[in-house]
Amino acid sequence: MPTNKTEKLFQKALAAARTPRGRAVVFGHSRSQSQRADHLDKEIIKGMARAVFVDQWQVRQEEHGRSFLGMNINEHAPKTPSRAMAWAKDNAKQILALSPGFKTLTEMFEYVVSARGYNRNAETFGSDLGLQSVGYGTGWEDRVDADYPETLQETITVPHNEFYL
Repeated sequence: MPTNKTEKLFQKALAAARTPRGRAVVFGHSRSQSQRADHLDKEIIKGMARAVFVDQWQVRQEEHGRSFLGMNINEHAPKTPSRAMAWAKDNAKQILALSPGFKTLTEMFEYVVSARGYNRNAETFGSDLGLQSVGYGTGWEDRVDADYPETLQETITVPHNEFYL
């Protein structure tokens, strides 16, 4: 049991700050913050892998006469292969190495949401980064709110990396 008044107040504040799952939130951080970052990093990498794989799969299908006009290609493409995931993990490492203002993809994602008004989810952010890496003329910057004041101070550099089936 706490012995002094400050410790009692701290314990009372800690008890009041417990989330419904019993995790304590102190100073705006929970014990699961790193778990959240790991989850978002995985979602971003998953989005990168899926986008470049589906793009290449669609090209190959269309070369064989199949058309996906008016269809959601993600619903028709097979499961993302492990080599696309490996490509995405390597690409993510390169993006972070070229963008020294960020330690994780999650940090990068949260930054573009707050600094530029990016209004998509983490997986879509990964998709945007992946497609930008393989040479699409668009990227995450094209999905920001046009009326949002540009306050981006850190640079995100995306390398050019090919992905082939």
